This record gives sequence, structure tokens and C-alpha cells, in this order.
Amino acid sequence: MDITHLSVTITSKDDGCRIKKYLTQHHRAVVQSKACCRQAFVRGEVSVNGETAEETRILRTGDVVEVNYNKGHVARERLSSMPVDVRYQDQDVAIVYKASGQSFGVFERAMAYALSPDTTPIRIWCAYTLQKAASGLLLVAKSEEGKQQLQDAYRSGEVEITMRVVIHGDLPDPEAFLSTPPLTTTASDQATKATNDHQSKDMVEEDDEEEEETLEANGEGNAPIRRIIKVERTRSNAAKYLDTLDLELATPVSTQNIRRFFFDRHYPIVGNSTYTKMLKASRDKGLCMSITRVSYKGLIETAPEPVKFGLLRAREHKFWQRKVDAAHEAMRRAGVDVLDVDADAEQDGRPLAYRLGECSFAGLTFRVSEACLIPRPSSETLVDAVKDVRRVLDIGTGCGNLLLAILSRHPSATGVGLDVSHDALELARSNATQLRLDGRARFVEQDMADLDFDEAFDVVVCNPPYLAAEQKVKIDGLDHEPASALFADEDGYAWYQVLQRVVPSVLELDGRLVLECGKGMMDRVKSLFTDWDVVEVRKDRQGWDRCLVLKQKPCTVDKKRKLDTE
Repeated sequence: MDITHLSVTITSKDDGCRIKKYLTQHHRAVVQSKACCRQAFVRGEVSVNGETAEETRILRTGDVVEVNYNKGHVARERLSSMPVDVRYQDQDVAIVYKASGQSFGVFERAMAYALSPDTTPIRIWCAYTLQKAASGLLLVAKSEEGKQQLQDAYRSGEVEITMRVVIHGDLPDPEAFLSTPPLTTTASDQATKATNDHQSKDMVEEDDEEEEETLEANGEGNAPIRRIIKVERTRSNAAKYLDTLDLELATPVSTQNIRRFFFDRHYPIVGNSTYTKMLKASRDKGLCMSITRVSYKGLIETAPEPVKFGLLRAREHKFWQRKVDAAHEAMRRAGVDVLDVDADAEQDGRPLAYRLGECSFAGLTFRVSEACLIPRPSSETLVDAVKDVRRVLDIGTGCGNLLLAILSRHPSATGVGLDVSHDALELARSNATQLRLDGRARFVEQDMADLDFDEAFDVVVCNPPYLAAEQKVKIDGLDHEPASALFADEDGYAWYQVLQRVVPSVLELDGRLVLECGKGMMDRVKSLFTDWDVVEVRKDRQGWDRCLVLKQKPCTVDKKRKLDTE
């Protein structure tokens, strides 16, 4: 029944109360709201003692109040007044835009009023449904003839429908993706689905509004998509990448099957519904699915993507860029050169040199991998500082870039590269061969703290780890490089302390020690080498004091010579 009946006798407690106030305070379940109560008076549905009452009527003890509230009339008024965006219509067919957040069942009933030539709702048929959280263009039949024509064209594939979605991840090959079988659902995927189900109960209930025939048409083994066009790619901290795609849909359309198609292949659509995955920083953006183009018998209607899609992309990119900038700034404050990052790298932030397997240093090309530190332009100051060398020792050689660059500039020199990493030394040997310097360079696997050579060198070069160990948590732009080549204890000075102790045993009396120093570290490094004289301080390209050239003080040399003669 659409009529709700109420009959009540007024007691002394409510004597003198206005009837509208009485009904809204004591019988809100019947009249629903103040506005609905007012309309009930307008429609003459409220009476006192058998006579139609005005809303200002003062009630007296013993009055009999009766209400015959017409809920159906209220619903019809609400539906007929609901705004419906009709993009096109003729006597048989219409194209209507549904915004997100509107329940499809309610919206469908509102369309029956909006498409009617008068105040009486007409029978309509929608070719497909859109869940509450989705938006887009709807193809609607207004007559039985229109329904039959539209149904035939729809089922035969003559209706073209394009849906825009935003997904987690970056599709490498959209065409190949269509033939990719579903992947095994992991526990984390199940947890994601369960979380989205829990947080979006209303949306999940809307999922069940899919037409049964549509669900069968795009069931197991039938791809719900004809073609995928990649529109835009956006960087994201949470998802690494977000792809905006245009999907040319197979008909009949099932939005649930589209969501599941991407979810089962680990590229879920952004959203809070079943078979989607939300973005933590953009939970308020809802479901990123919208039908933006419909074509039927030469009739084409388009709609721009929802504004929230662009806002989501802009927000995700802004936070990603902010994180990158913060990492770069932390690296600059630490005096570390900011490396090129490969924007196409699958691993977020992986340096381009590692992706290519090589990098340029001092005009030469070196093979590199994650076994070694990537050579920085600032380290070229050490190569420039080496003069008139005969034998050079490179401590912590890595890929051999310092040693080999020095030998390349001094054709008569020979040298030894020392490192504790076996894999790094393999790279160094390969680079020596590639640069045709293997006849003048050899490499030794040894810890610099245990330096032990029978021979002496006229130049010792070293770029030691000098970032304070506490900075590991602050600088995430160095995640892919070996921590042992970057970070040191004692606020970054631990290896300088080791060097001042062990280098005299392998350096000729008049030899030179060439060191790289971190930003702001130069004065303290000098103070550690109390028995040494400063020969030169060189700045890098950014203007920071980077290279320190030292020689042993004459008194230290004299003591050493005296010990040698004794």
C-alpha cells in the first residue's frame, strides 16, 4: 500500500500545540520530514475531527487527528523533480548521462518521468546498467519498437560503447593484455577485495543490479573488452603508475565483469567497490569508471571524463613529485650528486645507469650494476687532481672508474684497484678490458682496513663511504646502490680514520693521497690527518669543496726514513 494511515487522540500533554509541530515531533515515521509534512497539508491528507486541517491548527485535548499519507505520491514528486541530463532523444531512443553517486534503480525511475512528454511516466528499457559509483552515458529505449531495434543492434555488436577507466599499474602491451589469462588470486588480493567490500557496502549492493543476461554474455572465458587504448600514464607513490585507458567494450556490457577482468590480472581499477583497489591518498574519489562515448546507427554522443579523474591524477603526481624532490634535496644536502632516473623503469626510482648497464665518467664509458656505486661527475675532480703519476692505488675501486680514468690520462702509469666486493671487481676487470687498460691495471679483493702491500705507490686515491649511517632513513633516492659504498659510522668519518692509519704503509714518502670528501666535511677530514700537509682543495661543478690532496709532513717523513734505516 502507498497510503500510510494514522489516527490519534490528543491528550492534555499536547493541548495548545500546533498540529504540524505535533506530527513532526511525535510521528516522524509517518510524515518523514517537515517538508513532506507540509506537502501532506497541501494535498489535504491531514484532518482534525473529520475536517481537513491547516498546518497552523492549534490542537486541543480530545481532538482526533487523522493522516492518510500518500507515500507513492511523494515518491513520484521526488522522481519527477529529480534532474536528469538528457543528451539526445527522439520518439524511440534517448541518450542520458548518469552522474556517479546515483543509485541506478532510482535513476531509472526518474528517467521514466524525464523522458515522458507529460507528467505520466513511460516504460523505458536501458541497454545496460551502471552501478551507483559509476558514471556515463546510457542508451535508453522509449518504446517497444525502439527497444526491439536497440536490443537487436546491441546484441549483434552494432552498438559501440567506450568506457574510460583509471587502473593501478602500467600496461606494457594493451593488445597482449586482452589475451592474458587470469592470474592466481593471492591472499593480498583477497584482502584488498574484502577491504573494499567492507568499506563500500552500498556500492557492493549496487554491483548486483547487473542484468542477468549481461552477466552470462561476458562470463567465464569471454573478454568484456574489444580494444584498449592507453590515454595517459601518471606516476604515483602508492601504485607506482596509474594508467588512464579507453576501453572499447564488447556487448552486452557488464561493468562487474570489466572490474573483475582487470582485478584478476593484477591491474585493478581505482575504486572502493568489489574487484577494485582504492588509493590511500584518494579514498574520496570513488570509482574511476565512466562511459564517455556511445554510437548507434550513426548517432554519436560523447561526454568528457569526470572531473575527479583529472583531480586524482594531478594529486597522485603532485605527491609523487614531492617525494622525488624531497629525496633529491636530501641527496643535495648530503653532498651527493642527483642521478638521472629512468621514468620508464618498472622499479620506481631505479637509476637510469642501472637500467642501461653503463654510464659515462671522465669521458669514458663504464659498465655498472647494482654491485657498485654509480660514478658521479663530482668524483671527476679526483681524476683532475692526479698529476705525474707512475703507480696509483685506488682504494674502494668499485667498477674501476677512478683508476681507469687516471690510467687513461697517464699512458705510462700502472695501478691497482682494491675492493671488498667480488662482483664489483668483476665489473672493474671487464671495464679494464673494454678500455684496453687491462695490461696496466690489476684488481685485488681486500678490505681497506686490512691493507697489505709489499710495494709502494706514489698516488693513493679513495672515494670512501662518507654519508652518516643515520641518513639511510632520510635519503630514499639511493635505495638501489650498495649501502656499504655510501654509508659510514662515526657521522660518516669512520673510513677517513681508517685511511689516515693504513695509507702511510703503502704510500711513497713524497707521495700524494687524493680523497673525496662529502659536503661540509672538508675541515674535519683535515683535522683527522694531523701528520699531513694540505696540498690542494678542489671544488666540484656545484661549487662544493670536494677533493682533498694531502702529503705527509716533512717531520713524519724524516721519522719514517730514520726507522727504515735502522
